[in-house]
Amino acid sequence: MVQVCKALCALSVTLILSACSTQNGKFYQHDGPPASNSELETQSAVPKVESFYPASLRPYTVMGKQYVPVRTDVPMTQTGVASWYGKQFHGNKTAIGEIYDMHRMSAAHPTMPLPSYARVTNLANGKSVIVRVNDRGPFLHNRIIDLSYAAASALGYANKGTANVEVMRLTNRDISTGQWHQSPESEAVAMPQTQVETSDIQTNPTVQTMPSSNGWGIQIGFFTEHANAMAYGAHAEAVLASNGTPKTVRIVKDDTGYRVIVGENLSLNLARNMALQLKSVLGTDAFAVAK
Repeated sequence: MVQVCKALCALSVTLILSACSTQNGKFYQHDGPPASNSELETQSAVPKVESFYPASLRPYTVMGKQYVPVRTDVPMTQTGVASWYGKQFHGNKTAIGEIYDMHRMSAAHPTMPLPSYARVTNLANGKSVIVRVNDRGPFLHNRIIDLSYAAASALGYANKGTANVEVMRLTNRDISTGQWHQSPESEAVAMPQTQVETSDIQTNPTVQTMPSSNGWGIQIGFFTEHANAMAYGAHAEAVLASNGTPKTVRIVKDDTGYRVIVGENLSLNLARNMALQLKSVLGTDAFAVAK
């Protein structure tokens, strides 16, 4: 569960400057679009039959809520709010170990088997696009799907941030027979609801004070905005769980912002070794920090 706490991280000036100067999206104050739209895909992803990533079918927990992925190739439909994610996650690894590229037609969904293909329609303007679902999320604000910046642009809501959409998963039969070219059929079943551990849910996470601890942890991100840190930490938890290495992610507030930390009370050698593992799994910078 992502815990939010207040503590002081005793980082050296070198580490702080290194973290803040990187061009990796996790250190931007706000998520956002690319500097140029010249590389954006404008056409839908072309569906193909793919095997599910086995680890992505396991139940996992993020922010106290348990998600149970669908394990079979069934049609699914869902209506709700879509958001998009961009440079904050660009270049990091997805839940199935691929590199997230905000210029491609992709998406994140909390329970679809991965990878999947889905037709997403903006209910406000009727625009529709097919995306390849290869990541987990979103985990905040009751949103049902996170599209890449390219897909959100194609649906006409990138500037607004969110849109009411209909999501319809394409089955392997739809893909192999070419039925995905046709209009969606009414036989699709409702998207299964997530299972929730109510005792652990933090519906509106706030900054809380927790006892400070000795030893080392691993920093995987830094943000000046609490919401950005929460979103990044939740996604990291999902990716780690999908790779069979679940870890608790904490948001640590200090005088400069919010640090996304994995582990606590570790020895320096263990923290350094774990940082290398996290860098490999998450595809992001990770380094040992002392509190």
